[in-house]
Amino acid sequence: MTLVPWVVMLLCVSLPRAQGLIFSEIYVVSDEHSSVNLTCPMAFSGPLTWTHGDQPLDSDNAQVQGHNLILNDIWHGEYSCWNGERKLGSVYLLEALKEDGAGGTDSSISCWAKSYDCIITCIWTNSEFSTVRLGLGHACTHGQENCTWVYPATNLQNKGFHFNLSHSLSPYTEEITPLVVTAEAINEFKYLRKTKRFYLRDIVQPDSPTVVTCLMNGENLEVKVEPPTTWNSPPSYFPLEHQIAYILKDNGEEKHSMELHIPKYVSKVRVRSRDPLVPSAWSQWTPWKNIIGDKKDKRNKGKYIIRCNAGGKKGNKTKSRPAMSANH
Repeated sequence: MTLVPWVVMLLCVSLPRAQGLIFSEIYVVSDEHSSVNLTCPMAFSGPLTWTHGDQPLDSDNAQVQGHNLILNDIWHGEYSCWNGERKLGSVYLLEALKEDGAGGTDSSISCWAKSYDCIITCIWTNSEFSTVRLGLGHACTHGQENCTWVYPATNLQNKGFHFNLSHSLSPYTEEITPLVVTAEAINEFKYLRKTKRFYLRDIVQPDSPTVVTCLMNGENLEVKVEPPTTWNSPPSYFPLEHQIAYILKDNGEEKHSMELHIPKYVSKVRVRSRDPLVPSAWSQWTPWKNIIGDKKDKRNKGKYIIRCNAGGKKGNKTKSRPAMSANH
């Protein structure tokens, strides 16, 4: 990560230290400033003193003027204002870090969607920062006041933060411009801002489908698969193609098939799915399903039915969705 020593961030914080840093007013101070002016966040009319961390400030490098602290030498971290033994509040002087690489390839942010509906899931994986927020759209990218920042839905402990973002794209129209996610991250000494650009179709990964039934039909085993409940409907407009993995009984070899008809002498099956029109990433495999028992199913013309999980829903028919190019 590249440091930019001539740019700093001033972050005003009013919550107790134990709750971690929060985002508030941010001021950018560039190298053209020979000093930095900090203001005590609590209104107070008496005399003030300041500390940097738990150390008193050197009067040669800092001057107190009313509620303000003027720093001649910049040291990052927490500055606290005091009235005697009473701590009035803190401000944090943060060093801005330069964003590395292209915004579309940043490894700190990974995003995916279970379908073409309005929710995107993102994970921030850089554990160096204690507080992170994400914003979707150009208002956040350009730091505008109408940006709607989203805070983590889940703290993944030492593995990062989990976010749910909402977008307004229609699943029935092709995307013209990419989505832009902006991230701001802070700790006690540093500030980092990153952007990530992508098309929704390029991050779609369906949930695992459902294996409904397995039917013996002559020398074949017919596997019936239903899309996940989180996938868009109707399936005739939002199709999924399925890949079946199966284990042969005679030698234990694993085979794969894009057809729903597989050899009948198998011991296990599992399935995964993807959107064939993009094509999207494959879903996770379903758990292995043991092929157990056989009995005739009167509703399926006397074919032998194998015990498998049941589930899934049928969709209504409509016109086919046009294929979408993933190359932009």
